[in-house]
Amino acid sequence: MKTSLVIVEVRAAGRPGEVVDREVPAPIGTTTLRRLLTALVQSEVEAYEARRSEQLVLRVLTPADLALGHADGRFRGGGRSVPAAPALATAVARALEAFEDGLVLALLDGEPVDDLDADVHVDVRTRLRLVRLVALTGG
Repeated sequence: MKTSLVIVEVRAAGRPGEVVDREVPAPIGTTTLRRLLTALVQSEVEAYEARRSEQLVLRVLTPADLALGHADGRFRGGGRSVPAAPALATAVARALEAFEDGLVLALLDGEPVDDLDADVHVDVRTRLRLVRLVALTGG
């Protein structure tokens, strides 16, 4: 199956309400949400491990780093202990379980997808949005 980049809408960390687009390698053509989520989780685990390995290296802060830290309110010099990502199979299982338990809503090109194994069509203009649902109490 061919792969290409699919746009995944992601909430920007530290910026409430802001959604940014991230291009993620994903299967193109007729596939299933299960395969799409698996590809997304694999991409996220790989990206996390890449960021983790960068943070394990102690580096000297440049004047530009200091200026950015002053503006952001935090300074990053590396050398921190960052936990490893879970095994890929574990991460995929958790993501699929969250979907099956109704904790995540998947919208593919604005349409809800409620079956992990139903055929969906994905092309380079496809947009996937995953919404984490929060249970309300007292109602």
